[in-house]
Amino acid sequence: MLFSLTLFLWRLVRYFSIMFSTDRLTVPEYVSRLQRGRSSSGADPRAVSPGISADVLAVLDTTLPALRFAIRRLKLAKETSDSDDTRRAVAEIYQLVEEAWVLPTVGRQVAEEICNRIRLDGGLEQLLQLQQTPAVEITYESAKLLEQILVSENRDYVARLGLGVILNLTRQQEDAQLARSVSGILEHMFKHTEETSVHLITNGALDALLFWCRGTDPTVLRHCAVALANCAMYGGHRCQRWMIEKQAAEWLFPLAFSKEDELIRFHACLAVTVLAANREIEKEVVKSGTLELVEPFIASLDPDDFARSLLDSADCMQGRTASDLQHLLPLLDGTRLEGKCIAAFYLCVETSIKSRQRNTKIFQEIGAVQSLQRIVMYTSNGTACSLAKRALSMMGEDVPRRILSCVPNWKSCEVQTWLQQVGFSAYCDHFQELQVDGDLLLNITDQDLRTDLGMTAGLSRKRFLRDLRVLKTYANYSTCDPNNMADWLSDVDPRFRQYTYGLVQSGVDRNNVQSLTDQQLEQDCHIHNGVHRAKILAASRRPLKPCHTDAQPAGPDVFISYRRTTGSQLASLLKVHLQVRGFSVFIDVEKLEAGKFEDKLIQSVQRARNFILVLSANALDKCMGDSTMKDWVHKEIVTALAGKKNIVPVTDNFSWPDPMSLPEDMRSILNFNGIKWSHEYQEATIEKILRFLKGNQDLMDGSKGQKKASQT
Repeated sequence: MLFSLTLFLWRLVRYFSIMFSTDRLTVPEYVSRLQRGRSSSGADPRAVSPGISADVLAVLDTTLPALRFAIRRLKLAKETSDSDDTRRAVAEIYQLVEEAWVLPTVGRQVAEEICNRIRLDGGLEQLLQLQQTPAVEITYESAKLLEQILVSENRDYVARLGLGVILNLTRQQEDAQLARSVSGILEHMFKHTEETSVHLITNGALDALLFWCRGTDPTVLRHCAVALANCAMYGGHRCQRWMIEKQAAEWLFPLAFSKEDELIRFHACLAVTVLAANREIEKEVVKSGTLELVEPFIASLDPDDFARSLLDSADCMQGRTASDLQHLLPLLDGTRLEGKCIAAFYLCVETSIKSRQRNTKIFQEIGAVQSLQRIVMYTSNGTACSLAKRALSMMGEDVPRRILSCVPNWKSCEVQTWLQQVGFSAYCDHFQELQVDGDLLLNITDQDLRTDLGMTAGLSRKRFLRDLRVLKTYANYSTCDPNNMADWLSDVDPRFRQYTYGLVQSGVDRNNVQSLTDQQLEQDCHIHNGVHRAKILAASRRPLKPCHTDAQPAGPDVFISYRRTTGSQLASLLKVHLQVRGFSVFIDVEKLEAGKFEDKLIQSVQRARNFILVLSANALDKCMGDSTMKDWVHKEIVTALAGKKNIVPVTDNFSWPDPMSLPEDMRSILNFNGIKWSHEYQEATIEKILRFLKGNQDLMDGSKGQKKASQT
């Protein structure tokens, strides 16, 4: 009774403080009052979904009355056109939602019930109407609340009745404050259905996201990264193709390259990895250069630290649903290393979150455990393997041993180990009795399993042959495949690597592969899938790729030099702007301190036709006094000057230093005309840079005279 009275007085004080507050959507420091609430204040039993836990019901009993009151006040304020009261009602609802999301253990259930109740009581309809009000402050605040309540059922409602409203908001791309909420709304709506994603893209939503990717607001960039990841994961192949056509893979590069926010980088990497898993567009994704950022970034992260960072975000702290996590399985089971790394990392993070919620059984239910165990058994990449082991340990699941990859050389004891790890221990004695080794295992058939090895159950045989196909795909055939038919088959289709041993045993190599027939593939090489045979035959008829081991590869059109601490964001933007206009661009990703990498970097400067120098804040400070040329930017500038490259300085918050403070071998860089970068007018700045680059190209095409360093 005392607790109920205290809670009533606290709510009364908070109500009046909001009534007379001038702060917009002010949310105080979160308190544990909702978690402690156990009042039985006679809440309407129809207000919540059936079957929820007592803990959730206890919290809702203290929250739903205040929510109903705020929604009624919102409706009344709208009817009376009272803008101040409208803003106060929106702020009250926002606070209730925000507090619910951050509750430990029961937060997701409580928040979803509150969000659904907002829809059922007419609050969602009111919010959509407020998006069309001429009062911009109300539009901003109601959009911010709408972003927070888009759970599954509310996304359904918006998709049916309010998608036009959202699309109208996306057309206000220049409104920076509105973009913070609208990008978040798109983040949610792109995970609704394929049909919704198609409708969003055809009406300009993807264009808006890619436009916002050029900005610097971390909130907007975070929403854009997640929205693009959701579009790739939930939008289907048609939306993925549109993302490539609109050059989304290129625009993901600045997000994945940024050092300021790990969440932005992670979701940008996730988006490009999902796109690369689509074989139809894989080559275009690889060409963007964004994919090569994924594995080094994931290797640099710690899953526990990353999970702890999510606890600070109401959007992420409850983790993902089972439906969301299932979309990671194609990456785990796919052929690209980047997909295995990022999916295994994601599951490590989710396991850390789900263990706090005592819900790790979810991973067994969605089939993630088996996929992780396969990575541990077969994958040679250290990052993917260690992350998969870590995830399995955190889930409390068995961590299998690494399988020796040279399967053709296996003895019967290695076969026994493999049988035990894939769940066929019951047949170990049969395999041992018949002395099945690696060679026999790779040649085993369904009939062998049934008649010789006693595997009478048809489903057991199918499961065994499925695991055997996985083993064949990952096996190392180097001891018996001198012509590397395994890689040739992988180029045709990664799944076809399973046929390597059959082809090699039949005497197929790269010299006679072009003369193969369909009958030979089926009878001699034991490829029973007719479609697979047709693809292999079609590939064998194509001329082999010429070998250019002695030829020097063509240099890039542009080399971008930058100071990582202050210039990486601008350097990555320049790369994309130039790349989407047809220029080949080199930008070093990791700056590894290794001799071979240094040689490669210098050679790239020497071979490039143009040299863009990003002069961000303090970009040349480390060059001062660098008499031994240890600084990377110093080395790159001196190489460009010595090679008489077309040097185009691009400045951003840069103060030109005293020439005498720089080493003599690079002082002349200060004589080049610089272009001042403008984030607000990026297109105009890029057009000026293009004039510098094209002017140099015209000179190269017209004569072999000396290049001019600057033009207007």
